[in-house]
Amino acid sequence: MFQNTRTWVLSLVRKSPVTKLLIVFVTFFIIGSIVLACNVKTINASIDGKTVRVTTIFNTVGKALAHSKYEFYPEDVVVPGRDTKITNGMTVTVTSSIPVRLTVDEQTLSTRTTAKTVGEAIKELSERYGLQIKDVDEVNEPRSEALSSQMDIKVRRTVPVVVQADGKTMDTYLAPRTVAEALKKLNIVLGAKDKVSLALNHVLAANDQLRVIRVAEQMETIQDEIPYQTVTQPGDYPVGLPDKVISRGSNGLQEQTVRLTLEDGKEVNREILGQRVLVAPTNQLVSRGAQTSVSRGGKTINFKRAYVMRASAYSIPGTTSTGAPVRWGVVAVDPRVIPLGASVYVDGYGSARALDTGGAIQGNRIDLYMDSEDAAASWGVRNVLVYVQ
Repeated sequence: MFQNTRTWVLSLVRKSPVTKLLIVFVTFFIIGSIVLACNVKTINASIDGKTVRVTTIFNTVGKALAHSKYEFYPEDVVVPGRDTKITNGMTVTVTSSIPVRLTVDEQTLSTRTTAKTVGEAIKELSERYGLQIKDVDEVNEPRSEALSSQMDIKVRRTVPVVVQADGKTMDTYLAPRTVAEALKKLNIVLGAKDKVSLALNHVLAANDQLRVIRVAEQMETIQDEIPYQTVTQPGDYPVGLPDKVISRGSNGLQEQTVRLTLEDGKEVNREILGQRVLVAPTNQLVSRGAQTSVSRGGKTINFKRAYVMRASAYSIPGTTSTGAPVRWGVVAVDPRVIPLGASVYVDGYGSARALDTGGAIQGNRIDLYMDSEDAAASWGVRNVLVYVQ
């Protein structure tokens, strides 16, 4: 009976094409299953600290993970790397990335990262996308803040600016914003009268210098002297001689209420709001020479002004600096005081002309010519009144 059955089967295979195809398919399936069973490997995947078993027929870590039932992303960190050949029973560590949104100066990227903090994420993504984000650039979240899924990170590029306020100079970096916004960010509060070197609506640019000037007003009551005035009256002595004090003056005292304006502690304006006299000043009374003529030897000598001078005498013959020969009545003077050629009258000597000069004759000095050495020696040096006519 078995023989008959075998004969029937062989006869059926020879006669039916469908039966032939079915036999071929079953044969390939059996062979494939055997090959597949020989290539199946199992790895231990530690995903964020949780271990799962992954069975795969693929020969690299990356392909094994990609064709597993678990979801992985290109940004996930895989150790060993995705190109590593698989060995049965090996352990693969996966650190999952999380989705974040990064905006840099109006450019927004939706991406993933395995970073733990905002700062680490910014550094990683800056390098990945070539964004060149600097440590001084502004971020809407603290860089030390723990990163969370779907976090929206906003970065504003900064420019260098110099800020002066309250006696301090800050070389800092700020994203372009108005001066008013910059002061708020720096916690600099303006007083009602404070001044700022740039307009509050000015948008800061690189290397701008911003100065805050603190303006304060204070009231003070101060006492000041009131200078006395000098009152003159004609005196009965020659014009040009020193004034004579008849009664001495004294300063008065006044009290003023003033408003001081200070900029950064320095006074820039003083406004007198009121004042009153505490002690009135006393004028000084002096007499001033008014005579323009004197009587000498029965003659009236008219003059323009008089000097008290130190008078010496000489008797050496010769020629004066003006070319005139020396003689009685020739005197040497300082031309800055008495012009050369002027007529003078010297008490105790008489009428003379200023025709000579001398190296020692400076200021209120005069040198009188005498006819003899004895006369010159007898004269000596004395103070005299000299009247310039």
